[in-house]
Amino acid sequence: MKLDEIAAEAAKLTEEERAALASRLLRGLESPVYAVSDDEVADRVREGEADPEVLITFDELVAGLKNRGG
Repeated sequence: MKLDEIAAEAAKLTEEERAALASRLLRGLESPVYAVSDDEVADRVREGEADPEVLITFDELVAGLKNRGG
């Protein structure tokens, strides 16, 4: 299967499924391109629970990354 075909299939997934897939793909990289501690994740979860307005959708995340050149 070619990358474009995989991307087209992935686009059919729900937002939550796409996020889970992205996470699995990132974990599969030899050298992680991110460094996030469990404490930071817990802090972000609490922040989102306290104020849902700080949360963004997966599509907003992707758009922001594209705008940064990432």
